[in-house]
Amino acid sequence: MKAIRCTSCHRSISPKENSVKFRCPSCGEFIIWRCENCRRFSINYTCPNCGFEGP
Repeated sequence: MKAIRCTSCHRSISPKENSVKFRCPSCGEFIIWRCENCRRFSINYTCPNCGFEGP
């Protein structure tokens, strides 16, 4: 099983933390994973598929 990594900081996401996943709001093809820390501090992420940047 492949480890799930935060799209912003690239660290592994624990199943116990308050993370979120959603499709890229621009292209809808890539699944964005956000760890609890990056969500809390609104760290930017970039979709590797289309280059969309979000908070």
